[in-house]
Amino acid sequence: MLRRLLPFSSVVFLFLFFSGDDEPQQKAKWIEVYQPKDQLQAYLEKLYDLTDEQPFYLSNKADSLEQTLWRKPKAKEEQTAYLDFVLNIAYHLLQQGQIQASTRWYEKGLKYQQQQKVVYEAEEFIIKPLGNNYVRLGNYDKAIALQQSAIEQATAEQKFNLLPSLYSNQAITYYWLGNYDATQTACNKGLHFISQQPTATGLLYNVKADAFYAAAKTDSAYFYNQKALTFFRSADATDADASWMVSALQLSAKLLYDQQQWSYALKKLQNAEKILEQSYPDSRQRDKAKLKIETGKLFLQLQQPDSSIQQLKEGLQYFNSNNGYYPDHTVTGLYAVLAKAFAQQQPDSAAHYYQLAVANDYYCNQLITVSTNSLQSSNTTSSSEEAIVFFEEQYRRTGKQELLQQLLWLIELSKGRKLLNEQNRSRQWQADSSNSLQQQLFAELRNDYLLLAETNDAAKKTFISERIRKQELQLGLQENRFAQLLEQPSLQQFQQKLKEVTEKADFISYAIVNSNIYLLHTKDGKVDCKLLPLVTVKQQTDSLLQTYFSPTSSAYNNDPSAYFQSSNEVRKQLLPFSINHKPLIISADGWLHNLPFEALSIDDKQQFLAEQTAVSYVYSFLQYVQDVKQSIEKLPLTVYSFSKEQNGFAALPNSIVEAKQLSKQFKANSYEATVTDANAFVQSMQSGAVLHIAAHAVADSTQQPYLVLKQKFYLGQLQYVVTAAPLVVLTACETAAGKIQNGEGVTSIGRAFISKGVKAVVASRWPVDDAVAPLFVQSFYTSLQKQHSPVTALQDARKEYLQNATSLAQKNPLLWSGFCYIGVDQQLQLQTSFFSWYWLLLLFIPIIFLIQRKWKRKISA
Repeated sequence: MLRRLLPFSSVVFLFLFFSGDDEPQQKAKWIEVYQPKDQLQAYLEKLYDLTDEQPFYLSNKADSLEQTLWRKPKAKEEQTAYLDFVLNIAYHLLQQGQIQASTRWYEKGLKYQQQQKVVYEAEEFIIKPLGNNYVRLGNYDKAIALQQSAIEQATAEQKFNLLPSLYSNQAITYYWLGNYDATQTACNKGLHFISQQPTATGLLYNVKADAFYAAAKTDSAYFYNQKALTFFRSADATDADASWMVSALQLSAKLLYDQQQWSYALKKLQNAEKILEQSYPDSRQRDKAKLKIETGKLFLQLQQPDSSIQQLKEGLQYFNSNNGYYPDHTVTGLYAVLAKAFAQQQPDSAAHYYQLAVANDYYCNQLITVSTNSLQSSNTTSSSEEAIVFFEEQYRRTGKQELLQQLLWLIELSKGRKLLNEQNRSRQWQADSSNSLQQQLFAELRNDYLLLAETNDAAKKTFISERIRKQELQLGLQENRFAQLLEQPSLQQFQQKLKEVTEKADFISYAIVNSNIYLLHTKDGKVDCKLLPLVTVKQQTDSLLQTYFSPTSSAYNNDPSAYFQSSNEVRKQLLPFSINHKPLIISADGWLHNLPFEALSIDDKQQFLAEQTAVSYVYSFLQYVQDVKQSIEKLPLTVYSFSKEQNGFAALPNSIVEAKQLSKQFKANSYEATVTDANAFVQSMQSGAVLHIAAHAVADSTQQPYLVLKQKFYLGQLQYVVTAAPLVVLTACETAAGKIQNGEGVTSIGRAFISKGVKAVVASRWPVDDAVAPLFVQSFYTSLQKQHSPVTALQDARKEYLQNATSLAQKNPLLWSGFCYIGVDQQLQLQTSFFSWYWLLLLFIPIIFLIQRKWKRKISA
């Protein structure tokens, strides 16, 4: 019988892997003992035991350890042993506080268990800890989907003993989502089955108490906190996790803190810390660090900043955050409280930790995938707002320019995080475009988002939403995001890009914090900062928008001078500096996203800002930082028109005019939107051509925004498309309109295109005037072919329209300022049509003929 030898690469690996170990020869015999007899199951069991013996050493070499397997598991026993090994690695990484790495291995285990159909207690040993990891990382949508599937599976299999802990995990997720009613419902469901698992009683009381406390129902919080503490002293709590008792003590400390009983609160936290250290001397670093945060806050309240700093720095020692960034929000919390502790005595140290807090929060959020069906919001963290206030105050105190650049960086790090995540995710999808399973999931999700948008039945909506979450969870497992390297935010990279961009354009950033609007204006790399009164500016802006920009408004036509006066007042507040001819790039915040800055008056001479300079918008300046410049290539154009009535929407005759104009001028593929189904539309988006869509669009507050094709194409469907188009021109109505999300801007169709890889869109804020749109389109594309900059081309189109207007009524901003450019400026060139060359040739033929005749006469003479 031939002896199968270990591959040479594995032998070399073993030598390197075990070199420097106390017993390298003994451990090298693992392979020698098990591999020749092909005893893979026994080998995996040995790795499992050794990982338990040396968890820190071996779990941190897990990938290399896995490479020693000489073949894939085949028999069911081997597959179970392999799954045990994978989950044991995940468990020990979790105990060490390495949440991202732990999540990666739990996902690996879940995927393997589902694919190989390994019989396993998945609810207890995979889904529960994986769901908890998602919560720790702030990815609540994934957690809910996973936990709900586990509850359904346990219920179907009548594993009622698992339900109390499964419902408690789901309740914790709802708690972090801020949905306290859902938290109480999940806890009550868990308590219904508590006789099956009495140990979980204290945990469920804890979660109920925490939810009542967060909802400012202090009496109920105290009641359930006392019930939890009483339970933990009972015989039923013998096998309860010590961290549950710690959680009860933490809430008890908060309740005492609120009553200003500082010393008693401190004793509660110190008692909790002792319990954790005694129960888990070598693990639960994250829980210990969270206690350090609470203790640090308490010492700050007691005006003992040195004691606070000591506690918080001890908390950081639980994490390997040598480079400053660590994928855990507990580290972010430690940085934020450290910044507050240093703020009064050591402002330079405070600035350092505020930067780390905001940047680490951004760093952690890269792991979160959020969909249109999301339960999550995108709230700016309190540490971001505290950092903004701190840096502005320090600048006023010191006058240091670098403080303003750091402030601007932190503001832009806090904006558009969902968008930036989705852009990175789309780039990964584009790289994995050959993945057939992924493409199948995309198709299923697009179909389900269509069903979700079009059903009015509440029960069906709930059912479809749950199905979408499960599909999105499967997609997340396919993506394996937790094995990817996270981008470390760089202040230096930001400063370099800021200087480069602001040599050609001014950058304006707004941040709404407390009762102020922070305005940062960057010109030639130098930042200036002003604080604007929030209430005054909002009143003026709201009045301007309501009076002059509602769809049926005639206020401008009735009194144009009143408009110029009002808009000039708003402009002087929001743009309080001299306006030159350099383009403006605006990063708005909150309700400022609704304001058409280009329509503001720049002086008392009844002149619009658009007549003097180009205006474009970004969700965050990081769109420029992350932009990859591409060589200028001549691109084709794909055009959609709407020539006949469809789905209750009237034909758009001017869209046919636009299509004909563009086909004459450029190499264009023209399609009729009313006969284009979703699949055909998706294919055209992937062609790499510039897209021009002249069809109906609706931004209805009661449902998702959508485009009108053969069927309605909804925002939710669009998020599961990868497009290669560098620019999308949407002359359809309301393609830049939608709901405003805090920190994210307007969730519009235009924004969805940008999230899918499009560098920029030209979109409309409100219904487009049928007579104006074709003029704009013609001017825009003519200028684009000359200037190659779509930002400049849109400004030229505005200027040409205003110059040709024969009355003030025709200059009404409702007619022309709806179109806006959102995204990074770029250099584009379109392929001209044969039709254009044909007419040029016809023009040149007579000239050539005349020259020939003249030449012949000259020769004859």
